Amino acid sequence: MTVVRSSEVAFDVRDPALVDDPFPTYAAMREAGPILRGGPGQWIVPRYQEVSALLKDQRLTKTLPEAYYRYTVGNEELSAFLSGQNLGQRNRLASKVLVGSFSPGLVKRLGSHMTSLVDDLLDAPLAKGEMDIVTDLALPFPLMVICELLGVPAQEREVLWPHAATLVRAFSDVAFLSDKDVDDAAAALRWLREYLTDLLKRGPEPDSLLSRMATTEADGEKLTPPEIVDNAITVFYAGFETSMGMVSNGIVQLMSEPAQLARLRADRTLIASTVEEMLRFEAPIQVTMRSPLESIDVAGQTVRPGRVLFLLVGSANRDSERFADPDHFDIGRDPNPHLSFGAGSYKCVGAALARAEGAAVLDRLLARVADFEPAAAPQRRPRFNFRTYERVPVRLTPA
Repeated sequence: MTVVRSSEVAFDVRDPALVDDPFPTYAAMREAGPILRGGPGQWIVPRYQEVSALLKDQRLTKTLPEAYYRYTVGNEELSAFLSGQNLGQRNRLASKVLVGSFSPGLVKRLGSHMTSLVDDLLDAPLAKGEMDIVTDLALPFPLMVICELLGVPAQEREVLWPHAATLVRAFSDVAFLSDKDVDDAAAALRWLREYLTDLLKRGPEPDSLLSRMATTEADGEKLTPPEIVDNAITVFYAGFETSMGMVSNGIVQLMSEPAQLARLRADRTLIASTVEEMLRFEAPIQVTMRSPLESIDVAGQTVRPGRVLFLLVGSANRDSERFADPDHFDIGRDPNPHLSFGAGSYKCVGAALARAEGAAVLDRLLARVADFEPAAAPQRRPRFNFRTYERVPVRLTPA
């Protein structure tokens, strides 16, 4: 899918203007109606009320029609992986291990370690007085945390990161991939499968996520090595893409809102609510897709099985029917029921981890950086769905 249109609003995901600022288009779509006709067999849902309800609706699945994958992805190996892991129903035993591995209790125990990881990443940039928020912080930090959870040896992580980042983009942008993106993602998938299979044979660290997946048993059932490997790859998505987008988008926004940044410096108890507003204001994943298992009614429109619903999370998070002054970035916003982590049974398993990572980054930046300002214009990543930046050069003044 590259272009979807309704009779009232053109919505072209290839349009650089939409990538740069989709929010005026979202407002026009919300004004046009609660559900809009997209491409063949596709519907677009832009308003909070419907998006929130559909995210929780058990009659919808993330397993999209097989024809959809053939049309949007093409590559058989990559399509099968995305269908089975990201967009499909995970193995019951794997889900049990993954949910436990991202539990709030475990995340809390990781807190001090995450703080030290951020400090390590800030040391060299502070000495130079400059950094790229993306390549020096937003990209490596969540990957370091995930590698810690999985039990990837420290000396092997930098080799693994580019492959994981490439595949994560395929998870997030499955409907918007170019032929080169597909080829790169398929190659990254093969590399990660070979690497993690080898790591599993070598013996993962005790108490690591790989080790728990290899040893956990329920009703006599254990995960096979291929299932362990593919679920480990999925963990990179669960714990990486939202965190990366949140950090890069949020810091750019704070730099453009000096009054809000000063407010945060004066009251660090606002760190948690700042993280939530960073997630709401520019959702790292703008769209999530669902398909009905049976005919359903959406705002008076019947949507039949086999159709694809594009739920515009980024639009729902700016809906004035749910959020007061939604285009205003307010670090003290309360309540803030954004949908950036989804909702219902498909709610992001890495939500607690992403929140903790965002809090760790803000805490250490406030503690160690007296001032940061743009060193050059930030460069947005030219992708519609995975909303983040390629580069955010900043100048730093140490505290």
